[in-house]
Amino acid sequence: MIEDARSRWSPVLLAVLAAVAALAVLAFRPPAPVADAPADAFAAGRAEEHLREIAQRPHPIGSADNERVRDHLVRTARDLGAEVTVESDDVVHRWRDVERVATAHNVVARVRGSDPALSGGKALLLVAHHDSVPTGPGAADDGAAVAAMLETLRALTTSGVRNDVVFLFTDGEEAGTLGAEAFVRRHGVGEYGAVLNWEARGSGGPVWMFQTGPGNGPLVDAFAGASSRPIANSLAYEVYRRMPNYSDFSVFLDAGARGLNSAFIEHVHDYHSPYDDLERLDRGSLQHHGETMVGLVRALGDRDLRTVDGSSAVYFDLFSRVLVHYPVWFAVVLALLTALGLGVVLFVRRGRSAWRRVLFAAAVSAGAVVVAGGAAFGVWALVAAVRPELGFLALSEPYERGWFVAGFLLLGLTALLAAVRPLRRCTRTEALAGALVLTAVLLVASALLVPGASFLFQWPLLLGLPALWSPRLFVLPPLAAAVVHPPLVGTLLVALGMPLAAAGVVFALLAGVLLFPLLIDLPRLSAPVAAALAVALVAVGVVRVDFTEAEQRPNSLIYLQDDETGESSWLSADPRPDEWTSRVLGDDPERVTLTDEYPMLTTGLMRADAPDLDLPAPTAEVLGSTTGERRTVTFRVTPTPSAWRTQVTLPAGDCRAGDLDLGARVLELYGSAPRDLVCELDPGAPLTVVLADHSTGLPPRAAVLVGPRPGDTMPVQSGNRAFDAALVRAVFRL
Repeated sequence: MIEDARSRWSPVLLAVLAAVAALAVLAFRPPAPVADAPADAFAAGRAEEHLREIAQRPHPIGSADNERVRDHLVRTARDLGAEVTVESDDVVHRWRDVERVATAHNVVARVRGSDPALSGGKALLLVAHHDSVPTGPGAADDGAAVAAMLETLRALTTSGVRNDVVFLFTDGEEAGTLGAEAFVRRHGVGEYGAVLNWEARGSGGPVWMFQTGPGNGPLVDAFAGASSRPIANSLAYEVYRRMPNYSDFSVFLDAGARGLNSAFIEHVHDYHSPYDDLERLDRGSLQHHGETMVGLVRALGDRDLRTVDGSSAVYFDLFSRVLVHYPVWFAVVLALLTALGLGVVLFVRRGRSAWRRVLFAAAVSAGAVVVAGGAAFGVWALVAAVRPELGFLALSEPYERGWFVAGFLLLGLTALLAAVRPLRRCTRTEALAGALVLTAVLLVASALLVPGASFLFQWPLLLGLPALWSPRLFVLPPLAAAVVHPPLVGTLLVALGMPLAAAGVVFALLAGVLLFPLLIDLPRLSAPVAAALAVALVAVGVVRVDFTEAEQRPNSLIYLQDDETGESSWLSADPRPDEWTSRVLGDDPERVTLTDEYPMLTTGLMRADAPDLDLPAPTAEVLGSTTGERRTVTFRVTPTPSAWRTQVTLPAGDCRAGDLDLGARVLELYGSAPRDLVCELDPGAPLTVVLADHSTGLPPRAAVLVGPRPGDTMPVQSGNRAFDAALVRAVFRL
């Protein structure tokens, strides 16, 4: 009778758990935007006025529009009463085997506090970059953060805090954190108690605090109360710090600063594209940026900033409304005690739960996780092979990703339902105990190796201990997982993209194995039905992969003019020709790799002959030359007015740009302003300088030759692959 009652209640309990998980996912969204608000509060409507000025056009480092945006920042911050300076520094940044050389113009606005002695003179530093990529107007990346900082500055001046607050608008982040490096080189980080960096990777979604550093406990505590939706988890910190990604915050963190890094990351198709504009930007994301900024300024502005360095924390949010956080040392102790508690419970109840069947259930749980992850990886590989068009998209992310997300999660459910079948020889208690043994192993391993991930296993395991004593409590472990795991899985699927969807499926299954006691009595056909639905959903997604005016295929063309050889070419880094690019490339273009000559072209290219358009070329002229033990040549590189950057290839020798030593033979000069270089060579050694101007977009005469882009296509985003551009190469022997 008891077993029959449990069987009847299982579907109801599964429905309750599904509802809780759905609520956790639905809560993961930004707040509603506010058009107006009291003077000391943040309003997205007011910040939007700044954004209209900032995001008119692309404004990469060195461009005239970059200066336009910079002037707006200076004027606005001064009008609001801040002390404003523009710091211009020459910067050299190594990227692979290329040195990027630019003049970064950082805007620094300081709002004086009423009692800076509170923190021994240390200030709070807010950071966002005011440059954009050359392919998009940067409304989200990073215009939303810049506009939010201006609105935060305004709110601060109406109701101040005790500490000084510095608003740093860096230049050149998109070219390799140039402005941040210049600022740290000039000031260091010692005078700043905390650094708060703001970013975007997409045009919407809630603001997610995804990166911090060691000793983050006090800052996490401040973040917990800074916003109506303090969204963060320490798993993201553990993952991100092991990835090669970077932002301005990386520079400050490497220099020893303490701080937080936050961003919104949804709608990746707009990222670094012409559609990163005001129309596409989610105003709720802008509001969330600003609410969190103002909250943190209030929380840290009246606090002794010398005390923000403490113990590191484990943290996660509940329904995007409450941030749970506690010290890492506590997480480690609690993990060990909980794992020990599981051992005690199993030992005491060993008469009811045979160890062999418990370990069998643990092995089945682990197998289900591995199989589900492998299936998701394999299915996506098959999808990519069947629909190579996905290779055109940023992160290979399909527009209608929901079909694939649902399909992959159903694949995970299929693995769970298939695993239940061999578990029918176990009791419900043994099935749950096996899942908890796997959870305990992962808890102890994560607590010792990656403590930021331990919360995923800690609370389901802790609530699993009473469930082993009373079968009526079997719902408690999956209930804890239903609150924590779903939004985290959703975030992983967004952050990593469909090609790495297997990671999200694995984390979903680590929670799903806790459902075994509730799944045992489901019909045997449940697994085949779930598998069929999964295949159907993925198949629908595959069939629906198409390109329309609303969901466009990115494509690109480069016009290359080589003044030394007199030859010109059409190039494209696309996977294959389409209706537009085939007009000049043909249907079967030559395949070439030009990375040695042009390191900016990092992938294989399609190539076809192009007519000579006689575009203006960059120049190099000698300003002075001396000969002694070494030959010293001073020369000036003058890009064309339309150049975004100029590649300079030098011979072996000692070269410098002003006071900056150059250690690489290939340079990238940003902006169209002339730059003087000095090289020292052996006496009599020739100085051959190869220049290649890189201008964004096809020149008008080239655009006429290829014709208008079809409505179902769009220019490739910066950072995805080589985008529409002109390259003009010239060789000078000085």
